[in-house]
Amino acid sequence: MLTTFWTRLLVAGALLATGATCALRSAPDAVLVIRKGGTYTGHYQSTSSGQACIRIATTEPVVLEGCELRGPGLLIDARGGGANLTVRNCRGYGEQPTTDNQARGRFLEINDGTHLLAERNYLDHTSGLLVYRWQGAGTAAQTITVRANQARNIDGRYRNGGGALVSFLQLNQVHGVEHIDISWNEIVNMPNHSLVEDNINLHNSSGTARSPLLVHHNYIQGAYPLPATAPKFTGSGITTDGDASSALTTTAYVEAYQNTVVSTCNAGMNIAAGHHNYFHHNRIITSGLLPDGSRLPATYAGTAVFNGYEKPGTVFFGNRMHSNTIGFVSWGRHSPYPNRHDLSTDACAPCTGTRHLPGPITLQTEAQEHASWQTQLRQAGQQVGLITSLASN
Repeated sequence: MLTTFWTRLLVAGALLATGATCALRSAPDAVLVIRKGGTYTGHYQSTSSGQACIRIATTEPVVLEGCELRGPGLLIDARGGGANLTVRNCRGYGEQPTTDNQARGRFLEINDGTHLLAERNYLDHTSGLLVYRWQGAGTAAQTITVRANQARNIDGRYRNGGGALVSFLQLNQVHGVEHIDISWNEIVNMPNHSLVEDNINLHNSSGTARSPLLVHHNYIQGAYPLPATAPKFTGSGITTDGDASSALTTTAYVEAYQNTVVSTCNAGMNIAAGHHNYFHHNRIITSGLLPDGSRLPATYAGTAVFNGYEKPGTVFFGNRMHSNTIGFVSWGRHSPYPNRHDLSTDACAPCTGTRHLPGPITLQTEAQEHASWQTQLRQAGQQVGLITSLASN
Protein backbone atom coordinates (compact mmCIF):
# COMPACT_ATOMS: atom_id res chain seq x y z
CA MET A 1 0.00 0.00 0.00
CA LEU A 2 1.30 3.46 -0.90
CA THR A 3 2.37 5.74 1.89
CA THR A 4 0.63 9.08 2.35
CA PHE A 5 3.65 10.83 0.84
CA TRP A 6 3.57 8.76 -2.35
CA THR A 7 -0.21 9.01 -2.56
CA ARG A 8 0.06 12.80 -2.58
CA LEU A 9 2.65 12.61 -5.34
CA LEU A 10 0.48 10.21 -7.31
CA VAL A 11 -2.47 12.59 -7.22
CA ALA A 12 -0.22 15.52 -8.10
CA GLY A 13 1.13 13.61 -11.06
CA ALA A 14 -2.36 12.94 -12.37
CA LEU A 15 -3.28 16.60 -12.00
CA LEU A 16 -0.19 17.62 -13.97
CA ALA A 17 -1.32 15.62 -17.00
CA THR A 18 -1.89 17.97 -19.93
CA GLY A 19 -3.73 17.67 -23.20
CA ALA A 20 -6.14 15.05 -21.84
CA THR A 21 -8.83 14.43 -19.30
CA CYS A 22 -7.29 13.13 -16.08
CA ALA A 23 -6.90 9.40 -16.68
CA LEU A 24 -6.12 7.95 -13.28
CA ARG A 25 -7.90 4.83 -12.16
CA SER A 26 -6.70 2.41 -9.55
CA ALA A 27 -5.96 -1.09 -10.76
CA PRO A 28 -4.27 -4.07 -9.14
CA ASP A 29 -1.70 -4.43 -11.93
CA ALA A 30 -0.53 -0.79 -12.01
CA VAL A 31 -0.35 2.28 -9.80
CA LEU A 32 -1.35 4.54 -12.70
CA VAL A 33 -3.34 3.41 -15.74
CA ILE A 34 -3.26 5.91 -18.62
CA ARG A 35 -6.35 5.64 -20.80
CA LYS A 36 -6.14 8.97 -22.65
CA GLY A 37 -3.34 10.58 -24.63
CA GLY A 38 -1.45 13.51 -23.18
CA THR A 39 1.62 14.46 -21.19
CA TYR A 40 2.05 12.98 -17.72
CA THR A 41 4.52 13.64 -14.95
CA GLY A 42 4.82 12.83 -11.25
CA HIS A 43 6.23 10.23 -8.87
CA TYR A 44 4.85 6.69 -8.87
CA GLN A 45 5.90 3.76 -6.69
CA SER A 46 4.78 0.15 -6.72
CA THR A 47 5.41 -2.27 -3.87
CA SER A 48 5.01 -5.64 -5.60
CA SER A 49 6.79 -7.50 -8.38
CA GLY A 50 3.37 -8.03 -9.96
CA GLN A 51 2.44 -4.36 -10.08
CA ALA A 52 3.70 -1.85 -12.65
CA CYS A 53 4.19 1.81 -11.84
CA ILE A 54 2.47 2.97 -15.04
CA ARG A 55 0.43 1.01 -17.57
CA ILE A 56 -0.37 2.46 -20.99
CA ALA A 57 -3.93 1.52 -21.99
CA THR A 58 -4.44 3.76 -25.02
CA THR A 59 -3.17 4.03 -28.58
CA GLU A 60 -3.30 7.83 -28.40
CA PRO A 61 0.09 9.59 -28.11
CA VAL A 62 1.36 9.53 -24.52
CA VAL A 63 4.36 11.47 -23.21
CA LEU A 64 5.92 10.61 -19.86
CA GLU A 65 8.06 13.62 -18.95
CA GLY A 66 10.08 14.11 -15.78
CA CYS A 67 8.57 11.12 -13.97
CA GLU A 68 10.17 9.26 -11.08
CA LEU A 69 9.33 5.56 -10.99
CA ARG A 70 10.25 3.10 -8.25
CA GLY A 71 9.35 -0.52 -7.67
CA PRO A 72 10.31 -4.18 -7.85
CA GLY A 73 8.18 -4.86 -10.92
CA LEU A 74 7.77 -3.41 -14.40
CA LEU A 75 8.08 0.36 -14.25
CA ILE A 76 6.37 1.23 -17.57
CA ASP A 77 4.02 -1.38 -19.02
CA ALA A 78 3.11 -0.76 -22.67
CA ARG A 79 2.37 -4.37 -23.57
CA GLY A 80 -1.25 -3.88 -24.63
CA GLY A 81 -0.46 -3.20 -28.30
CA GLY A 82 -0.47 -0.06 -30.42
CA ALA A 83 1.27 2.22 -27.90
CA ASN A 84 2.51 5.57 -29.18
CA LEU A 85 4.93 6.44 -26.41
CA THR A 86 7.54 9.04 -25.58
CA VAL A 87 9.51 8.63 -22.33
CA ARG A 88 11.78 11.58 -21.69
CA ASN A 89 13.80 12.74 -18.72
CA CYS A 90 12.41 10.13 -16.37
CA ARG A 91 14.13 8.35 -13.49
CA GLY A 92 13.56 4.63 -12.99
CA TYR A 93 14.72 2.73 -9.90
CA GLY A 94 14.37 -1.02 -9.69
CA GLU A 95 13.92 -2.41 -6.18
CA GLN A 96 14.33 -5.83 -4.61
CA PRO A 97 11.84 -8.36 -6.06
CA THR A 98 9.03 -9.42 -3.73
CA THR A 99 8.96 -12.99 -5.05
CA ASP A 100 11.64 -15.63 -5.54
CA ASN A 101 13.03 -16.57 -8.97
CA GLN A 102 12.06 -13.24 -10.48
CA ALA A 103 14.29 -10.39 -11.60
CA ARG A 104 13.71 -6.72 -10.97
CA GLY A 105 11.29 -5.26 -13.48
CA ARG A 106 12.19 -3.62 -16.73
CA PHE A 107 12.27 0.14 -17.03
CA LEU A 108 10.03 -0.23 -20.07
CA GLU A 109 8.39 -3.01 -22.03
CA ILE A 110 6.45 -2.28 -25.21
CA ASN A 111 4.71 -4.89 -27.41
CA ASP A 112 3.41 -4.23 -30.93
CA GLY A 113 4.02 -0.49 -30.57
CA THR A 114 3.67 2.20 -33.22
CA HIS A 115 6.12 4.79 -31.84
CA LEU A 116 8.79 4.74 -29.16
CA LEU A 117 11.13 7.54 -28.18
CA ALA A 118 13.09 6.84 -24.99
CA GLU A 119 15.43 9.75 -24.50
CA ARG A 120 17.59 11.17 -21.69
CA ASN A 121 16.30 8.88 -18.97
CA TYR A 122 18.18 7.52 -15.95
CA LEU A 123 17.88 3.80 -15.13
CA ASP A 124 19.18 2.31 -11.89
CA HIS A 125 19.06 -1.45 -11.12
CA THR A 126 16.32 -2.21 -13.65
CA SER A 127 16.15 -4.99 -16.23
CA GLY A 128 16.38 -2.48 -19.07
CA LEU A 129 14.08 -2.02 -22.08
CA LEU A 130 12.34 -4.64 -24.22
CA VAL A 131 10.66 -3.98 -27.56
CA TYR A 132 8.67 -7.00 -28.75
CA ARG A 133 7.36 -6.94 -32.34
CA TRP A 134 6.26 -3.74 -34.05
CA GLN A 135 3.11 -2.34 -35.67
CA GLY A 136 4.49 1.04 -36.74
CA ALA A 137 5.15 1.77 -40.40
CA GLY A 138 8.86 2.51 -39.91
CA THR A 139 8.48 6.13 -40.91
CA ALA A 140 10.35 8.77 -38.90
CA ALA A 141 7.16 9.18 -36.82
CA GLN A 142 6.53 5.44 -36.36
CA THR A 143 9.88 3.98 -35.41
CA ILE A 144 12.09 3.21 -32.40
CA THR A 145 14.58 5.69 -30.96
CA VAL A 146 16.58 4.95 -27.80
CA ARG A 147 18.96 7.84 -27.33
CA ALA A 148 21.11 9.55 -24.68
CA ASN A 149 19.93 7.43 -21.77
CA GLN A 150 22.10 6.75 -18.75
CA ALA A 151 21.92 3.29 -17.17
CA ARG A 152 23.58 1.98 -14.07
CA ASN A 153 23.68 -1.73 -13.17
CA ILE A 154 21.27 -3.57 -15.42
CA ASP A 155 20.16 -6.14 -12.89
CA GLY A 156 18.56 -9.53 -13.49
CA ARG A 157 19.48 -10.95 -10.07
CA TYR A 158 16.91 -12.88 -8.04
CA ARG A 159 16.50 -12.17 -4.36
CA ASN A 160 17.09 -15.86 -3.58
CA GLY A 161 20.28 -16.21 -5.66
CA GLY A 162 21.00 -16.62 -9.34
CA GLY A 163 19.07 -14.60 -11.85
CA ALA A 164 17.90 -13.87 -15.39
CA LEU A 165 20.35 -12.63 -18.01
CA VAL A 166 18.70 -9.42 -19.21
CA SER A 167 19.74 -6.51 -21.46
CA PHE A 168 19.88 -2.74 -21.39
CA LEU A 169 17.94 -3.01 -24.65
CA GLN A 170 16.56 -5.97 -26.52
CA LEU A 171 14.65 -5.78 -29.78
CA ASN A 172 12.81 -9.06 -30.35
CA GLN A 173 11.02 -9.85 -33.62
CA VAL A 174 11.08 -6.28 -34.85
CA HIS A 175 11.18 -7.01 -38.58
CA GLY A 176 12.15 -4.64 -41.41
CA VAL A 177 11.58 -1.38 -39.52
CA GLU A 178 13.28 1.69 -40.94
CA HIS A 179 14.74 4.72 -39.10
CA ILE A 180 15.61 2.80 -35.91
CA ASP A 181 18.27 4.69 -33.96
CA ILE A 182 20.07 3.47 -30.80
CA SER A 183 22.70 6.05 -29.95
CA TRP A 184 24.69 7.98 -27.35
CA ASN A 185 23.54 5.78 -24.46
CA GLU A 186 25.87 5.39 -21.47
CA ILE A 187 25.59 1.98 -19.78
CA VAL A 188 27.78 1.13 -16.79
CA ASN A 189 27.50 -2.20 -14.95
CA MET A 190 29.60 -3.00 -11.90
CA PRO A 191 30.77 -6.54 -11.10
CA ASN A 192 28.68 -8.33 -8.44
CA HIS A 193 26.19 -5.44 -8.42
CA SER A 194 24.54 -6.26 -11.75
CA LEU A 195 23.59 -9.18 -13.98
CA VAL A 196 23.36 -8.43 -17.69
CA GLU A 197 23.99 -10.67 -20.68
CA ASP A 198 24.17 -8.78 -24.00
CA ASN A 199 23.86 -5.10 -23.14
CA ILE A 200 22.28 -4.53 -26.56
CA ASN A 201 20.69 -7.66 -28.02
CA LEU A 202 19.12 -7.57 -31.49
CA HIS A 203 17.09 -10.78 -31.67
CA ASN A 204 15.39 -11.66 -34.95
CA SER A 205 15.15 -7.92 -35.66
CA SER A 206 16.11 -5.88 -38.68
CA GLY A 207 16.27 -2.62 -40.52
CA THR A 208 16.27 -2.55 -44.32
CA ALA A 209 18.90 -2.23 -47.03
CA ARG A 210 17.75 1.35 -47.58
CA SER A 211 17.57 2.22 -43.88
CA PRO A 212 19.73 -0.02 -41.65
CA LEU A 213 19.06 -0.41 -37.95
CA LEU A 214 21.67 1.97 -36.49
CA VAL A 215 23.57 1.35 -33.24
CA HIS A 216 26.18 4.05 -32.78
CA HIS A 217 28.21 6.17 -30.34
CA ASN A 218 27.10 4.15 -27.30
CA TYR A 219 29.36 3.63 -24.28
CA ILE A 220 28.97 0.17 -22.76
CA GLN A 221 30.91 -0.92 -19.68
CA GLY A 222 30.58 -4.23 -17.93
CA ALA A 223 29.01 -7.63 -18.51
CA TYR A 224 29.92 -10.13 -15.81
CA PRO A 225 28.85 -13.53 -14.52
CA LEU A 226 27.61 -13.87 -10.95
CA PRO A 227 29.89 -13.98 -9.10
CA ALA A 228 32.20 -12.04 -11.38
CA THR A 229 34.97 -14.58 -10.84
CA ALA A 230 32.90 -17.46 -12.27
CA PRO A 231 34.71 -19.27 -15.10
CA LYS A 232 31.99 -19.14 -17.77
CA PHE A 233 29.67 -16.48 -19.18
CA THR A 234 27.77 -15.75 -22.40
CA GLY A 235 27.40 -11.96 -22.25
CA SER A 236 28.68 -9.17 -24.47
CA GLY A 237 28.36 -5.51 -25.31
CA ILE A 238 26.40 -5.74 -28.59
CA THR A 239 25.20 -8.91 -30.34
CA THR A 240 23.03 -9.86 -33.28
CA ASP A 241 21.07 -12.90 -32.18
CA GLY A 242 18.14 -15.07 -33.17
CA ASP A 243 17.01 -18.46 -34.33
CA ALA A 244 14.77 -17.39 -37.22
CA SER A 245 14.60 -19.78 -40.17
CA SER A 246 14.24 -17.25 -43.00
CA ALA A 247 16.10 -14.23 -44.31
CA LEU A 248 13.00 -12.09 -43.77
CA THR A 249 12.70 -12.88 -40.07
CA THR A 250 16.33 -13.10 -38.97
CA THR A 251 18.46 -10.23 -37.67
CA ALA A 252 19.56 -8.21 -40.68
CA TYR A 253 20.68 -4.82 -41.96
CA VAL A 254 22.24 -3.74 -38.67
CA GLU A 255 25.00 -1.14 -38.80
CA ALA A 256 26.93 -0.71 -35.54
CA TYR A 257 29.68 1.91 -35.51
CA GLN A 258 31.62 4.29 -33.23
CA ASN A 259 30.59 2.34 -30.13
CA THR A 260 32.94 1.93 -27.17
CA VAL A 261 32.68 -1.41 -25.36
CA VAL A 262 34.74 -1.87 -22.19
CA SER A 263 35.22 -4.73 -19.69
CA THR A 264 32.70 -7.20 -21.06
CA CYS A 265 33.26 -10.85 -20.18
CA ASN A 266 32.98 -13.43 -22.92
CA ALA A 267 32.89 -10.90 -25.79
CA GLY A 268 32.77 -7.29 -26.82
CA MET A 269 30.69 -7.34 -30.03
CA ASN A 270 29.44 -10.40 -31.92
CA ILE A 271 27.57 -11.12 -35.11
CA ALA A 272 26.02 -14.47 -34.20
CA ALA A 273 22.97 -14.49 -36.48
CA GLY A 274 21.53 -12.99 -39.62
CA HIS A 275 22.70 -11.31 -42.80
CA HIS A 276 24.03 -7.96 -44.02
CA ASN A 277 25.13 -6.90 -40.55
CA TYR A 278 28.09 -4.51 -40.56
CA PHE A 279 30.14 -3.58 -37.47
CA HIS A 280 32.84 -0.98 -38.08
CA HIS A 281 34.99 1.68 -36.38
CA ASN A 282 34.15 0.47 -32.86
CA ARG A 283 36.47 0.30 -29.86
CA ILE A 284 36.52 -2.93 -27.82
CA ILE A 285 38.72 -2.77 -24.72
CA THR A 286 38.93 -5.27 -21.86
CA SER A 287 41.76 -5.53 -19.31
CA GLY A 288 40.57 -8.87 -17.96
CA LEU A 289 40.70 -7.42 -14.46
CA LEU A 290 38.25 -6.60 -11.71
CA PRO A 291 38.53 -3.20 -9.99
CA ASP A 292 40.62 -4.77 -7.21
CA GLY A 293 43.11 -6.07 -9.79
CA SER A 294 42.07 -9.73 -9.65
CA ARG A 295 41.63 -11.60 -12.93
CA LEU A 296 38.36 -12.17 -14.78
CA PRO A 297 38.47 -15.81 -15.89
CA ALA A 298 35.41 -15.67 -18.18
CA THR A 299 36.79 -13.37 -20.89
CA TYR A 300 36.94 -15.02 -24.32
CA ALA A 301 37.28 -12.87 -27.48
CA GLY A 302 36.85 -9.25 -28.46
CA THR A 303 34.73 -10.01 -31.50
CA ALA A 304 33.51 -12.84 -33.70
CA VAL A 305 31.31 -13.55 -36.70
CA PHE A 306 29.79 -17.00 -36.36
CA ASN A 307 26.66 -18.90 -37.28
CA GLY A 308 25.48 -19.43 -33.72
CA TYR A 309 22.27 -21.22 -34.68
CA GLU A 310 23.75 -23.21 -37.58
CA LYS A 311 21.36 -21.78 -40.14
CA PRO A 312 21.72 -22.35 -43.89
CA GLY A 313 23.52 -19.94 -46.20
CA THR A 314 20.18 -18.41 -47.19
CA VAL A 315 19.78 -17.10 -43.61
CA PHE A 316 23.35 -16.45 -42.39
CA PHE A 317 25.44 -14.57 -44.96
CA GLY A 318 26.86 -11.20 -45.99
CA ASN A 319 28.14 -10.17 -42.54
CA ARG A 320 31.34 -8.23 -41.99
CA MET A 321 33.56 -6.47 -39.44
CA HIS A 322 35.94 -3.71 -40.51
CA SER A 323 38.30 -1.14 -39.00
CA ASN A 324 37.60 -1.90 -35.34
CA THR A 325 40.14 -1.04 -32.63
CA ILE A 326 40.56 -3.89 -30.16
CA GLY A 327 42.58 -4.67 -27.07
CA PHE A 328 40.93 -7.66 -25.40
CA VAL A 329 42.69 -9.58 -22.65
CA SER A 330 41.86 -13.28 -22.47
CA TRP A 331 44.17 -15.11 -20.12
CA GLY A 332 46.25 -17.89 -21.65
CA ARG A 333 45.40 -17.13 -25.28
CA HIS A 334 47.63 -15.57 -27.95
CA SER A 335 45.81 -13.56 -30.63
CA PRO A 336 47.70 -11.51 -31.63
CA TYR A 337 49.74 -11.11 -28.42
CA PRO A 338 50.15 -13.18 -25.24
CA ASN A 339 47.03 -13.17 -23.04
CA ARG A 340 45.01 -11.55 -25.82
CA HIS A 341 42.15 -12.78 -28.01
CA ASP A 342 41.16 -9.71 -30.02
CA LEU A 343 39.65 -11.69 -32.90
CA SER A 344 38.17 -15.10 -32.26
CA THR A 345 40.72 -17.38 -33.89
CA ASP A 346 38.12 -19.74 -35.33
CA ALA A 347 35.27 -17.32 -36.09
CA CYS A 348 36.43 -14.06 -37.60
CA ALA A 349 37.16 -14.63 -41.28
CA PRO A 350 35.11 -11.53 -42.29
CA CYS A 351 37.00 -9.32 -39.78
CA THR A 352 39.31 -6.99 -41.72
CA GLY A 353 41.33 -3.85 -41.06
CA THR A 354 41.49 -4.45 -37.30
CA ARG A 355 43.77 -2.17 -35.27
CA HIS A 356 45.22 -4.16 -32.37
CA LEU A 357 46.10 -1.94 -29.42
CA PRO A 358 49.59 -2.53 -28.05
CA GLY A 359 49.78 -3.87 -24.53
CA PRO A 360 49.49 -3.74 -21.71
CA ILE A 361 45.71 -3.28 -21.52
CA THR A 362 45.08 -2.13 -17.95
CA LEU A 363 42.31 -0.74 -15.76
CA GLN A 364 43.73 2.70 -16.57
CA THR A 365 43.32 1.91 -20.29
CA GLU A 366 39.65 1.20 -19.63
CA ALA A 367 39.22 4.45 -17.66
CA GLN A 368 40.76 6.41 -20.52
CA GLU A 369 38.16 4.97 -22.89
CA HIS A 370 35.33 6.41 -20.80
CA ALA A 371 37.02 9.80 -20.67
CA SER A 372 37.53 9.74 -24.43
CA TRP A 373 33.86 8.89 -25.04
CA GLN A 374 32.76 11.75 -22.79
CA THR A 375 34.93 14.09 -24.88
CA GLN A 376 33.20 12.83 -28.02
CA LEU A 377 29.86 13.46 -26.34
CA ARG A 378 30.73 17.10 -25.63
CA GLN A 379 32.19 17.69 -29.08
CA ALA A 380 29.03 16.35 -30.69
CA GLY A 381 26.87 18.66 -28.56
CA GLN A 382 25.14 15.69 -26.97
CA GLN A 383 23.92 15.37 -23.40
CA VAL A 384 23.36 12.02 -21.78
CA GLY A 385 20.94 11.34 -18.95
CA LEU A 386 18.59 13.74 -17.22
CA ILE A 387 18.19 17.39 -18.10
CA THR A 388 18.65 18.98 -14.70
CA SER A 389 16.11 21.75 -15.10
CA LEU A 390 13.35 19.25 -15.94
CA ALA A 391 14.47 16.59 -13.45
CA SER A 392 14.05 19.02 -10.57
CA ASN A 393 10.36 19.60 -11.35
